[in-house]
Amino acid sequence: MQSEYLVCEFAKETLSNLVRERFGTEFPDINDKVQVKYLFNYLKDLKAKTILLESDYVDRDYLEDYSRYYVKCFNRYGERCARLHFFSEEFDHEEFSQNLIDYDELALEKLSKNYLGFIVVKPLPKTFIGKTCLKNYSSVTNSNERKVLTRKYNVNLFGIPLIVQTVAFQEQDKVISACATTAIWTALQALDIKDIRNVPSCSEITISAINHINESSNSFPNKGLTNKQILRALDTQKLRNHKINIDSTKQEGLDNFFNIVKNYIDSDLPVILGADVHEISGDVLSKLGGHAVTIVGYKETSSTNALYIHDDRIGPFARAEFASVANKVKSTVKNDIADSWCLSLQEKNDNGDWEEATQLLVPDSLIIPNYKKVRISSDYIENTCNSILDEYKNYYHQYIESGVLKQEDLPEITYQISLTNSAEFKSRVIKQKNIVNKEEILSKSFARHLWVASFSDKDGQLFEILFDSTDIPQGDAVSDVIIYDQNGYDSVMRPLKSLLELNEIPSETQIDFFASFVKSLRPKEVNYSEYLNQQFGKPRAPKRINEEEVIGNQLYNQDGIRYYGREEKSLGDDFSDLIPDDEDSFKIWVISQDGALLIGDEIDNRGHPTLTGFKSARIAGELRLVNDDWRINAKSGRYSSNYSNSNELLANARQKFLEIYTKLNPNEIEIDEYHG
Repeated sequence: MQSEYLVCEFAKETLSNLVRERFGTEFPDINDKVQVKYLFNYLKDLKAKTILLESDYVDRDYLEDYSRYYVKCFNRYGERCARLHFFSEEFDHEEFSQNLIDYDELALEKLSKNYLGFIVVKPLPKTFIGKTCLKNYSSVTNSNERKVLTRKYNVNLFGIPLIVQTVAFQEQDKVISACATTAIWTALQALDIKDIRNVPSCSEITISAINHINESSNSFPNKGLTNKQILRALDTQKLRNHKINIDSTKQEGLDNFFNIVKNYIDSDLPVILGADVHEISGDVLSKLGGHAVTIVGYKETSSTNALYIHDDRIGPFARAEFASVANKVKSTVKNDIADSWCLSLQEKNDNGDWEEATQLLVPDSLIIPNYKKVRISSDYIENTCNSILDEYKNYYHQYIESGVLKQEDLPEITYQISLTNSAEFKSRVIKQKNIVNKEEILSKSFARHLWVASFSDKDGQLFEILFDSTDIPQGDAVSDVIIYDQNGYDSVMRPLKSLLELNEIPSETQIDFFASFVKSLRPKEVNYSEYLNQQFGKPRAPKRINEEEVIGNQLYNQDGIRYYGREEKSLGDDFSDLIPDDEDSFKIWVISQDGALLIGDEIDNRGHPTLTGFKSARIAGELRLVNDDWRINAKSGRYSSNYSNSNELLANARQKFLEIYTKLNPNEIEIDEYHG
C-alpha cells in the first residue's frame, strides 16, 4: 500500500528513488534523461532543499491524452500521475504531517513562501516528464536587462494554497505529440489572453492541427507538424497568427530577428521559433532536422543578447545565445551554413559551470499567436521606424559634413515597439504629466489593439507613434502621435516635413507605413467646426438647468435674436431699451454650436440655455451699456465658466459683434476680462 505522500531531502538520487518507488522498480532511472539533468541543476540553483512526492495526482492534460490513445494500449500504463513538489526550506515527513493535523498557519505560510514549484510525472516508460511549473531565477525576474513571460499558477497541496509564477513546460510525447505540438501548448500557457484552465492538451492540439489539412492523417502516433498545421492549430483557438520568415545568412537578419522577438515579448506575447538543429561533434557539424521551441523571454546587454526558450528536449527557460556558426565550428570543411548566425544552446554541468554548446539552432521562421483582431505584424512597424531614423540621420549628415553641426551634437534616437490595448494605453497616458497633446489623445477614439512605437534620446522619451494593429497592410494604420518633448519631436520630424515641402513624398510599399506617416504630417485643413472651436471654444453642455426654466414639465425657450452674418445696423438699433450704467439693465448673448450669435433676456432666473434650446453652446456672457459704450463680458456660469482661455474667446466674440453690426464703431464696444 503506497503512502499518499513522501518527503525527503533534495538530491538527484532521492529524486530518482521517489519516482521509482511510486511507479515500481522497473521504471527507468530518471537520472539518465537530459531533461532531468537540466531540471535538477535548475532546482539546485534555486536552492531546493526538500522534495515532497504527491503519490496520486490526476493531471487534466495527461487524462485527455490517456483517453485518446493510452487507454486502448495492450500494456496498461495507468491514468494516474505523481507530482513532485520542491521547497527551499528543510522539513521532514513528521513535521509536514503535524502541520497538516494542527493547521499551523505560520508554518504553512512559511512553506508557501519557500515553494519552488512542481513536476508532474506521467506513468510512461520514456517520456514521463509532464506539466512542469518551476519558479524563475531571481536574476531573470529582477533585472532591467531581461524580460521573461510568466503566469500565475495556483497549486493546492492537500488544502495548502501555493502559487508559482512561471510558464509551464513539458517533455515532448513522441506518441501523442511532437515538438511543434509541445511548442504550441507552451505558447498557449504563456499567452495572457488564454485562461490556463482552457489550454487544450497536446492530443487536442494535434487533432486540431491535422484535421482539414490535405494529406494529413487523424491518427496517432504523430511524427510532427508542418507550419501550415501549426497555424491551423492556432486558428482553432481563435487566435490571429503572424508568420515571419527569417534570413539567417545576413547580420541585418539577426538584428531584425531579435527586434521582432523583443517587440512581441515586450507585448506579453510568446513566439514559436522554427529552426534547423545542427549537432557539433568535434569539427563536424551534422544536421539533425527541423525543430520548434517557444521563446518566452530575452536578455539584452551592451555585450550580448540571448533568448530564454522552452525546449522540450532540454527544459524550461533554457538560455540560447546568438553566435556565428563559423565561430562555433572550427572546421576546414565548408558547410552550407558556415556564414550563418545561429542560437547556441547553453547548459550547465553538475558543478554549475556552463558547458560548451553541442547543438545549434539555425532559425528559419517565427510564428506568433496573437489577438484575433490584430492583423498587422510587428515587422511593418519596425520597418516604418527604421525608415524614420534613416531620414533623420541622412538629413542631419549634410550639416555634419558642412561643419554646421558636430557629430556628437546630434542626439542618438532609439525606439521600442510594443502591442497594447487602447484602455491600458489611455490608463497609462492619463497618469503622465508631460504630454503636450494629452487631452486630444485621451478624448480620441482608437482601435482596441495598438502598436506603440516609443522614440527616445538619452534624456528621455520624445514621442510615441500609434498604429492601428487591426488595419490591413495596404491600409493607413497611422493613428496619432503623442508628444512628450516638443523640441525633440520637431527635430526628428523636420527631415520628414522637408520631404513634404520638396514634394518628395515616398512611394507606398507593402512592407511599412512610412509613406502614410509622412503624409500624416501635412498641416491639417481647418474645417468650419474646428474654426469655431478655436474662435469661440469647444461646445459645452449647460452646466445645470434652473428650476424656473421648467414650466409644466416643459423646458422654457425664449425667442431671442439669432444672427449668422452681417446686418446693416448698430447695437442701438436692436437694444435702445438698455439703460446706461444700470446694474439691472443688460442682455445675455451666446455663440451657438453652429456659430450663430444669439441675444436675448434673462428674466426670473431664466438664462442662457433658454436661448439655445438647452443645447450645447460656446462662449457666452452679458451685453451692457457703460458710459454710452457697449461692453461684453463672459459671465455665464453654465457655458463660460470652464474655458481656460475665456478672455481670448471673449475677444473673438467682440469681433463677431463687429462683423454682424456693421454700423458699430470698433471704439464703441469693449470687453470686460473674465477673472474666474
